[in-house]
Amino acid sequence: MVSPRRLQQCAVAISVFSILYNAAEGVVSVVFGADSSSRALVFFGIQSVIEVLSASNVTWRFFSSFRQGRETMSEVRTSTELKLERTASTSIGALLIALTLAAIGTSIASLVAHEHPTTSDASPIIAAVSIGSMFLLWLPKRYLARALNSSTMHGEAMCTLSCLQLSVALLIGSLIYREWRGGWWVDSVTAIVIALLFGWEGIKMIRWAMDKDFDGGCCASCS
Repeated sequence: MVSPRRLQQCAVAISVFSILYNAAEGVVSVVFGADSSSRALVFFGIQSVIEVLSASNVTWRFFSSFRQGRETMSEVRTSTELKLERTASTSIGALLIALTLAAIGTSIASLVAHEHPTTSDASPIIAAVSIGSMFLLWLPKRYLARALNSSTMHGEAMCTLSCLQLSVALLIGSLIYREWRGGWWVDSVTAIVIALLFGWEGIKMIRWAMDKDFDGGCCASCS
């Protein structure tokens, strides 16, 4: 059985890796997006900033436990542990909502302007790499959220999943437009639907963190 300390170390390690990866992905996406005048690709890069902030919350939350010498798990968390979980969970929930608003706003702007997806190879390549990377990051984050029974880690897993889903939307939109010029709207509409789903997850996270029965774990509706 993996010790609580090792699980927390894994949570910090994977969060640090997420920060580094998403920072690099964000820079590459914005540079290529600006070069090809692709609003979708630029937004894709900006969304990486939200994932960086979310992963930073996880790193802060568990590093705080290390500093205070709380490296074991128990059924009942201390008031300090609850405060850490509540603060980090609320922050990540807010980031999910911010990502929702940004995705919907960008997609609506693209639909109104009849903006067509870029035909450059950069968009599908970046999206494909992101899909693989986000999936490999999401799996262990989901496991750690359950193993640690951490609302914060659950939120980080949801944030990674949302980025994975938006990557799929970007890839599908790019590929469809290459074969069907009339399908320029597909990625924007798909992104709006996906955004509404993880926006609701963000609302649930904040409501759970503010609940009087909040215990720092994953609530039944969040599991």
